[in-house]
Amino acid sequence: MNATRLTIKRLSSACLLLSTVLLSAFLLTGCGTRWKASPIEDVGNLDGRRVGVEIACDTDYALTGRSDLKVVRYDSLPGILLALQYDKVDVMALDELRWRFTEASHSGLHCITPAFATSGYRIYFSSKLRDVRDEFNGFLKTYRTSGEYASFLSRLAAFDGKEYTGPEIPLTGTGRVLRVAIDASAFPRSFAEADGDTPSGFDLEALKLFANERNYRLEFTISSYDDMIYGLQGGVYDIAAGFLSDLRDAESLSTYLCVSDSLYEVPLYFIEKTQADIELIEE
Repeated sequence: MNATRLTIKRLSSACLLLSTVLLSAFLLTGCGTRWKASPIEDVGNLDGRRVGVEIACDTDYALTGRSDLKVVRYDSLPGILLALQYDKVDVMALDELRWRFTEASHSGLHCITPAFATSGYRIYFSSKLRDVRDEFNGFLKTYRTSGEYASFLSRLAAFDGKEYTGPEIPLTGTGRVLRVAIDASAFPRSFAEADGDTPSGFDLEALKLFANERNYRLEFTISSYDDMIYGLQGGVYDIAAGFLSDLRDAESLSTYLCVSDSLYEVPLYFIEKTQADIELIEE
């Protein structure tokens, strides 16, 4: 296999699948008749608008404390979409990659530019592996000047919301084992395919290249955010990867975890409705 590919229909994350079911159900009822357009003119002043965010995600961290808006937290992206459809919130906030796969499957939504913030994505290390974290940061400095990284940024920018296309990176290390937990629901940053030998995603590419260069062996465990953090603290895992934002740094450092330099950055956007009903493009 020359490249790893994953379509929305095969995502391990249930977000878009669940939103498809829920939106299909209520769009048949013709909701949203009281909606009136009120476009955002200044991303720095939302004039009291209610903003739907996924709880404890980067948008939640970025917006908490802003006095010009009201943050309304939901457990999942489908919950935010439902709230926006029923006008329980006025706008939602998403990072660029999550916006792209939302845009690919729904119409009636508009991304407001410029971005209101940016988020950099990290790798977490156990507090006992500060030396490995420092090695990884050193690797990143060189990696960012390479053609491989230029290709990475190009593919990141070209992500269409439907497929992740990344290089096949066979793991060649034969030395020290590093136990890696990944958030399998963080497509396209980290995810596992049923027919794949190892997980894939934007957040894992640099880690695989680093391990090969330094002769580390990576052993992956499919996990979730909470399990990754508790596992790092308890010594079950050595490394965690997948949707780990630099906006969480203060919280992460307070739990004595080691965080890497940023792998890459993405903008965070406000998303508003352009019509009364959000419509499904594909299921």
